[in-house]
Amino acid sequence: MSDSERLLELIEEGIVAHAGDLGGWTRLDNDVLQLFDGRVALRAELHAGDQPREGVVHAHVFTTLIEEDDEVLDACIFGMGDDNDEALKQAAGIWIMCVAGPIRSFIDNKPVCMTCQAGVVDGDASHGYVAGDYGLPNLRAYVGPAIHRGFSGGEPAPTSVDDKLPWFRFAAESAAPRRVHLAKATVFHSEQNTWRRELEIDGHDVSYSAADWPTSARAKGIGYLTRFAVFEFPRNSKEISRRAEVERTIRHFAENYAAYESVDQLMKQMEEQGFDPDLVQETESISTIAFSRHFFEPFGVQYSSTIIRARRDGRVETDVPLMSVPAYSRARALAIKLRDTMPENDFQALCMYNAESHAIVQAMEAGGNRRDLSGMKMYPCVVPERGVSDQTMDSAMAALNELIERNRAAKKKPWWKFW
Repeated sequence: MSDSERLLELIEEGIVAHAGDLGGWTRLDNDVLQLFDGRVALRAELHAGDQPREGVVHAHVFTTLIEEDDEVLDACIFGMGDDNDEALKQAAGIWIMCVAGPIRSFIDNKPVCMTCQAGVVDGDASHGYVAGDYGLPNLRAYVGPAIHRGFSGGEPAPTSVDDKLPWFRFAAESAAPRRVHLAKATVFHSEQNTWRRELEIDGHDVSYSAADWPTSARAKGIGYLTRFAVFEFPRNSKEISRRAEVERTIRHFAENYAAYESVDQLMKQMEEQGFDPDLVQETESISTIAFSRHFFEPFGVQYSSTIIRARRDGRVETDVPLMSVPAYSRARALAIKLRDTMPENDFQALCMYNAESHAIVQAMEAGGNRRDLSGMKMYPCVVPERGVSDQTMDSAMAALNELIERNRAAKKKPWWKFW
């Protein structure tokens, strides 16, 4: 029996033993496990990684929702133990504890097994209907319980890391153009009492990491908390078709970038072919930021998580999260696929287009082509909308210059400091 089949066997055994809200007939046939009276079908894949270790399992469990147009939910799970079978048992337990509940809640349209339905105003929290949206506003979302690992003395996670916090912020903005999605949020606590959040949507389709966990909670020692959520866009949502058009635009721009003498020619040709001019502009100005960062992040560059947006109605927004813009977050996901399908030279040229790349290359050349750029910190990019006025652009650049000067002033030593 393969490890993937063993994992499914352990999940089936755990579900049967649990019964209750997760009950129903089950059937394991080779590499497919049917659960919940055949309403879902599970497959599993084991990822060995670069340096596989005994007693460590990295698994992806794919759940097909039979009654939801065969939508597939990808859960990335790790298990650890004294040997591989113990690690598989832990991975199966995590799926049952953290993933099965949100999936069953979603297909039954009611919260079960310590799962809650998010964003239910005036809901009965004792029955799993909570007002907090977990960072998934205006969506039907079912959020599972958080499990914790580490922390000194095996203490549970601090209660001040609560359900009112945006565990899944940017998950909806980053999701692919499909209706139903599975998100995983993990928050890590360091010895310095700082919290870092990692977000994954649909397995590894989108991965996001940032030290932006908004809590003052204190905990002892190193540890982390993980939870999963199932969320969906409404069946008639225009966002799904809009997201599909975003991806089509990004792909066309990327795959045809090297075929034109200038980007202006490419953009003009795309508009003549019927691409939305605003999306073409966002791809050129925002998606290319994602390509640049995909290439240079391994060098250790510290990037701003926000941009300054110059709007064509005259507004200047100085703190727009990049991950809230699908042209950026979807380009991050597509960059991985494009790297594997495009000619290497064409992909590298695409990654070098953005102004951030130009600044980094200049810094590398000035430093003797050094590869460690962990000391470089980038300011936010100024990104104009299509048709923005020169006056608004001047205001946006003034906002950037003000930020630069403010940071310079903060770094200046008092006149009496000589060291």
